[in-house]
Amino acid sequence: MENRIRLGVIGPLWVREQMENCLTMFPSIEPVFRFSDQLLDAAVFTNELDREVDAYLYSGRLPYLVAKSQIPNELPAFYIPLKGAGLYQALYRLRRKQSFERISLDGIAPAYVEKARKSLDESFSFTVFEGPVTLDNVDDILSFHEAQHSAGDTVIITSMKIIAELLTEKGIPNEWLKPAEEDIIVILERLLLATDQRRERESQVVFGTIQIDSYSKLVKQLASAHQVQKRNAQLYRLLLDYVEQMDGFLTSISGDEYLFITNRGTFERVTEGYKWMPILDEVKRVLNMRISIGVGFGRSAIEAGTHSRIALFQAQEYGGSSCFIVREDRSVFGPVEVAAPVTYPLTVTDQHLIKQAEKAGMNAAHFEKIIALIKRKKVNQFTAHELAQILGITIRSSHRIILSWVDAEIIKIIGTEKLSARGRPRQVFMLDFGKELV
Repeated sequence: MENRIRLGVIGPLWVREQMENCLTMFPSIEPVFRFSDQLLDAAVFTNELDREVDAYLYSGRLPYLVAKSQIPNELPAFYIPLKGAGLYQALYRLRRKQSFERISLDGIAPAYVEKARKSLDESFSFTVFEGPVTLDNVDDILSFHEAQHSAGDTVIITSMKIIAELLTEKGIPNEWLKPAEEDIIVILERLLLATDQRRERESQVVFGTIQIDSYSKLVKQLASAHQVQKRNAQLYRLLLDYVEQMDGFLTSISGDEYLFITNRGTFERVTEGYKWMPILDEVKRVLNMRISIGVGFGRSAIEAGTHSRIALFQAQEYGGSSCFIVREDRSVFGPVEVAAPVTYPLTVTDQHLIKQAEKAGMNAAHFEKIIALIKRKKVNQFTAHELAQILGITIRSSHRIILSWVDAEIIKIIGTEKLSARGRPRQVFMLDFGKELV
């Protein structure tokens, strides 16, 4: 078959059958398999397949990171992220073995765990290892899981085979979290989008502006200028480690601000499609600091840099400790690392919205964001808490906005919801002109 994509498939032996089954569904892909149970072979295979393949697919984040330095810049590379399908299977296997009340996990975003818990109507509590999941951190990850298990009635779900083997040797109940066939199919479908147009977009420059939240307060809390410099140096090292994963360049602009530059394809892969930004929690956990990140895409460097500044303002307006993205079409995406981020245009041009906003004496951008929420939920209803979250304001401010909208007859109360036995019920509102949106 002509014009088939030659795909270098790299991973451990256990994933071979699974990969072969999934690839039979994609006749336009010609796989070139390289399998080994030695993790470091991922880099060897990557170098070996250079000039032989059009793209790379790795079985997971870990082999991708091991091989990253050997991936040619001009070739797209993908890895299979750990998401819902694999997690559901691990939970099912654990439930068949024993009952449990708590789970300790690593290598998966908490949002995926929470989504699985709700969809399965489970009541277990969970804790996720917050540091980087790499070979260098095996001892830290193992100690974390052992400490959680010692607290009682806790089982482990780990993304690393070596951790699963060590826990089994110690008699600690665990499940190895592996990608499911559904996860593989999704990434293969995305890989097929790696056309010339996709490759052109992947090579777009990406600017990221990072700013320390409430820096002046932080400086006052530290006893000396030396401590401030020491804290800044620690932050720089954390940021540098993260930016290196994106093959990016990092520089310090001032005491409280940093700039990184990478390309869009790598940024998409490391953030798993703009869904995962662990550096936010890592800085908070390790240094007790909060940072805001604005990421800008653009057709030129000046456009990407400008969009990065606008995205940073959006993150700070949201309340800080978050990441927003402004794309080349000036649409805003964020906050990153939320289960279902809201996408909305940066500039409101809808005359109907502008008139409604003037009627209520409010910002038209607020209407645009609530419309984005309604489209995402596919139901024309929202609460004051949801409005506060997407606008990055307090509940009290949210109630004031809602009151003005009710007075202007833009929204109306359609009922209440009660999430627990305690506490007052929440009012549920409907946008009066939002029926056509769902």
